[in-house]
Amino acid sequence: SGINAEYGDTLVEFPMINPAYYGKSYCFAYFQQWQYSTNNMFLMKYDLCTGKAISWREKNKNVLEPIFAADPSGKSEDDGVIMAQVYDSSDASTELLVWDAKDLTVLARFDNLVKVPFTIHGWWFAD
Repeated sequence: SGINAEYGDTLVEFPMINPAYYGKSYCFAYFQQWQYSTNNMFLMKYDLCTGKAISWREKNKNVLEPIFAADPSGKSEDDGVIMAQVYDSSDASTELLVWDAKDLTVLARFDNLVKVPFTIHGWWFAD
């Protein structure tokens, strides 16, 4: 695994920001990052105010559409977590990962218990 931002042959999809900043100035955006040469998908955090980016990646892991969940007692724009389904191309399994929105450290992994077909979109349903 690693955190690193390589641009080269990549593109980004599914921009996500802290919903509290909709319609306001913001610095941080989160994306699904596709790398053409490996055909893998990573998670990227891009700081629009500084132009710096970091990415999370693991071998054979493909991050699907990310969702930002704000920390209700958070003080800064990136206080919260990013959640996304992650498809493992080595065994066709899927898990839910939760990252710290500040530095993309993995906070939790949850086995989906069933195989979720490969897709680029996340599916979120209310209880």
